[in-house]
This record gives sequence, C-alpha cells and structure tokens, in this order.
Amino acid sequence: MKGLNVLAVAALCGALASPAAAQKSADTMRLGINNPFSSLSQYFEATDEASIFTRRVFESLVGYDEYNAKFVPLLAKSWTRVNPTTIEFELRDDIVFHNGNKFDADDAVDTFNLYTDEKTPLRYKSRYDWVKLAEKLGPYKMRITTKEPNAIDMGLIAYRYSIEDTESRKTLTDIEDYGRKTPYGTGIYKVVSIDPTKGVLVERFDAFKGDKNYARAPVKRFYGMNIPDRQTQIAQLMTGGLDIVANVVQDQANELKKQPNVDVTAVPSGNFIYFVLASNGKVNKAIADPKVREALHMAIDRDAIIKYIVPGGEVAEKLQAPCFSSTIGCKHTKSPPPFDREKAKKLLAEAGYKDGFDLQYVVHAPIKDVAVAISGDLLKIGVRATVSPDPLQVYRKKQADGTLEAWSIFFPLGNHPDVSSALDIWFSGERVGYFNNDQIITDAMAKGLREIDPVKRDALYQTALDRNIDMHYVLPVSSLPSVYAHGKDVAILKDQLSSTERYLGDFAWK
Repeated sequence: MKGLNVLAVAALCGALASPAAAQKSADTMRLGINNPFSSLSQYFEATDEASIFTRRVFESLVGYDEYNAKFVPLLAKSWTRVNPTTIEFELRDDIVFHNGNKFDADDAVDTFNLYTDEKTPLRYKSRYDWVKLAEKLGPYKMRITTKEPNAIDMGLIAYRYSIEDTESRKTLTDIEDYGRKTPYGTGIYKVVSIDPTKGVLVERFDAFKGDKNYARAPVKRFYGMNIPDRQTQIAQLMTGGLDIVANVVQDQANELKKQPNVDVTAVPSGNFIYFVLASNGKVNKAIADPKVREALHMAIDRDAIIKYIVPGGEVAEKLQAPCFSSTIGCKHTKSPPPFDREKAKKLLAEAGYKDGFDLQYVVHAPIKDVAVAISGDLLKIGVRATVSPDPLQVYRKKQADGTLEAWSIFFPLGNHPDVSSALDIWFSGERVGYFNNDQIITDAMAKGLREIDPVKRDALYQTALDRNIDMHYVLPVSSLPSVYAHGKDVAILKDQLSSTERYLGDFAWK
C-alpha cells in the first residue's frame, strides 16, 4: 500500500493557485471551496461540498438511475431479494482500489458491519443501523440481512454506503482517519492529496474498471481550493486563479454576468431551503401556538423571495411540501398557507400578540440573504426576528442544546431523493422534541419505513406530510438551484445518474 504523496503535490498545489498557470492546457480544473474539510468520507464528512468529491472517489454496490427510476450495478454485478429482510449480491471480480488492492467480498462486508455497529459513532446513525448483519458467502458474494423489512434498503445501499479498503483501514487506530490518511476508493477519480489548508486534489484513475455509463472523467485533475472568503474566490475567478465558483448569490451572479471572461450557469438541484419554528415553546412560548406559526408562515412572500433573492430563481421551484414532486414517496394533499400579510396580522392579534414579539432566527450563512428577506417579511407583521448567520457546527450545537427558536438551512435531498430522508431532518432522534414528539408523524414514518408496497407507503407518508402542514412546523421556502460562475471554457454537464446533483465528472472543458 502506498500513502498519499503529500510532499510531491504541495508544489503542484502552489502552482495551481497561480493565475498565470495555463490550467486548461494542464487539464486541471479548480473549484473554490467555501467550508474547508480535512477528510473525504461520506460517513464523517457528509457535507454538500465534500460530496462533490466523495461520490466519484468512492463507489457503492449499486447506483440509482434517477432518470429511469431503476437501480443499476456498480460494484455488484447482480442481486437477488431472497425475502423482505435478505438481499444477496454477486460482486465484480475485476475491481481494484486506488492503492492497487483488489476489491472483494471482505471489503464490502467489513464496510457494512463497521458502520452498522452500534459502537461506531455517526451523526446520522439511522442511515446505517437498519442492517442486522452483512455476511460473506464467497470471495465475490455477500448477503445483507436487515433488522426488519425496510422499504428503502436498496436506496440506502446506493446512496449511503461507500465501500472502503478493509486492508488499509486495519492499519489505522482511528476509523475517522480513513478519509484523511487513506481515502482509497474504487471510483473514477483518486485522491492525490487532502489538506485542511490547501484543499483536495484528485486525478483520473486510469485503472478504473467500472461502467463509464455511470461515471466519467472528462478532466484529468480536479482541485478543490480552500478559499472561505467569497470575495477572494470571485477575485480569483476574474483573474484566472479559479475556474469555478459554486453557490453564487443573486447579486453576485448579476454582476459577474457582465464580465467578459465569466459565464454564470444556473441549474436545478436537489437542495431546498426551509423555515422552521420550534413548536415546543421551551425557548419562545409565542411559537408554541399553531395559530402564531400559521401567521408567520402566511407572512412570508415566497414568490417574491424566489424571484428576487434565491440564486438562480429563474429555475427555482416553489415547493408545496418539504420534498420535491420527483422525490420518492412525496405525496400530500395539503399545501402551506398562501401569502396574506393582513390575515397574518389578524391571526397574531387573535393569539394575543397584536404588537408582535421577538424571535431569534438562526440561518446557515450561505443563505443569509434569504433569511434577511424572511425576517423583513416577519417584521411587517410585528415579529422582530434577529438573524444569526452561523456555520453548520454552531447551528448543530444550538440544535443539540435545545436552544433554537427559528431556523433556516438548505438540505441536499438529492443525495438520497426519498421522503424519509427529508422527514428525518426534523422528526428523528432528539430533534423531534422541537415538535412535541408528534406521534402522528413519527408513527407514519416508522410504518412507512417498513411498508414495501409503494401505494400503501405513499399513503403513510401523506399522513406525515399533511400533518406537518396542519401544524405549521416546517415551511418549504424554495428549491435552491446550483449557480456556478465559471470561466467561458468550462461546461456544466448533467450527471449520468442524478437528475439534480453535480459531482466530479460533470465539469468539463469546452
């Protein structure tokens, strides 16, 4: 096994940062990274920016073709559902990891059992603890047994389990070091270096044996440069130091469109922005009243926010539920209350808040402009919302401490487009305490996960989604398109599997 050649790439990374470098001729594309990460692991670094890399550095047993709504083979050649709790997989015998180690059943079985183990701490454990046991049936054959029937077992295998090299992992004392020290996958790109200061450099894996209908590498090298300051990113783009800046806000996009050497491309994505109120009233008693929550939701002019504030608003979708119409199981009969400022004021007065009240409003920093617009709408009915733009780590600490009153984040539902993934954001684990442990929703979710019949499953999730609207817990504000500012010689392609996301291989030279 060979370790990552950090010293060798340090000089290369320095050269890549130079605007004078002819990057297209060197076949190296450079992307600005907003929130630096020091690990490539979807288990421990499940952020939107990191997933651009992890999804094509690592592979799963199967993939899901969202265009044709079917599962397709990746590391597995075929599979058989033996019974509702058992699936057997025939694995490919011609795959190697980036360090040259051969992939076999041991790697797949050990990966599943490690991340299923209750002793392995993961932030979103429910994505993994549904597996009872993974067993080796032969050198290239395995069996997965679930604890109970699980309607989304194949989806979780496709979207949540990336296979790691068990031989390399056994050399580590801390399993989280796999993504930092030995991020060996079987994907079409391999990691050359990863550094919390400089960024991550990957290059095309010439020994890739997978199906190129589902993965491609039009660019030889791809460099994610850690530049947390957005103005610095834009300056680098305009002077040739970067090729792509992602998640550009609307005002910046409008200005960049005027630059002769820059294009701006907005594409639909699986991300969506939501506005949530802590309905338990433990921190703010006013929002314990459903009538107050309805007033706040009614006061938000989503159409105007989408048109004028949401980046790429021209391709954004005004959602009627906290999921997309294309999301598996996103069935509902009810929609959020329509915008009506005068009625919202009346509802507040009826609830005893004629003069409004104060509200602490936490927001993920990249969508601060949307939050400011929402707070402006709330102020017009007397609710004085103080916007606090926080990094995700700060937001998560406040969430765990139970101190949130109102918050807005954007969630990458495209990373697993099933309604269970959406509802899990708010109504699983200790998070459901913010909503008084609503049993109607949690019961529907639990039954929905066990129901294999898709029609019956849709009906169960409809109960949960409609209850959310009735109680005014979560207001979907808008989808959040991906807006890229990029050099004129860069093309943004559709992903071969995902209908909404962009990963390595979806950026090419013209």
